[in-house]
Amino acid sequence: RDSEPIMTEHIMAMGLRHLAGGRVLDNRRFIGMNRSAAYSAVDDFINAVNTAPELDIKIPSSAAEWEEVRRGWQSRSSVPHIFNGNLGAADGFFQGTTKPMEKEVGNVMAYYSGHYESNGLNCQALVKSDLQFMYFGVVAPGSTNDNVSYARAGNLKEIVDSLPLGLYIVADAAYVLSEKLLVPFTGNDRSDPYHDSFNYHLSQLRIRVEMAFDLYQGVSRETAYRAPNNGKQRGKTKDWLL
Repeated sequence: RDSEPIMTEHIMAMGLRHLAGGRVLDNRRFIGMNRSAAYSAVDDFINAVNTAPELDIKIPSSAAEWEEVRRGWQSRSSVPHIFNGNLGAADGFFQGTTKPMEKEVGNVMAYYSGHYESNGLNCQALVKSDLQFMYFGVVAPGSTNDNVSYARAGNLKEIVDSLPLGLYIVADAAYVLSEKLLVPFTGNDRSDPYHDSFNYHLSQLRIRVEMAFDLYQGVSRETAYRAPNNGKQRGKTKDWLL
């Protein structure tokens, strides 16, 4: 700013408006910064978010933290007395990439997903009820289905398998039902009214991971074409989003 110091509020405004899709050069006029200060503000904002321990992607490490997560999920259910043991919603996420070279991977075709008609990677995620990621792992080539990828996500699967009886996570029908992983009924089983009711109430919780992906993709699409011209944060934007 020409006559005033750059305050924390100015840096936050630049960073948030940039990640919401605004152009740095437009935002700087609104806030009153010169060109170099505006780009530095965006860099400082993203660096601060990336290094904030409160925003780390991490699995709860204590019973008290898990209980807080459980209460959050219970508040999202219209039948909290029934779905009272959920600790997370899991799903796979397809991250598109360029086609890998044969010298980089053993099987190039394994990275091509017929469903998405694109090359990419299968990622596995687990979220809280507030859409915060507790786990996000790049697990397998893009053609790998979610159930196989989940089995390869060793840290995540081990944590879920070790949950006490009565506690569990929820996922879609691509995963295999177990005492620790609840999935919806499929096929003819859905015609049973009790099964249909189960699916409905399960989806109230499971949809949260889809919402987290939508939020990530929405901001990612905006920032992909609006990264600062100096390029310093191009590789860091998705780090912040995750």
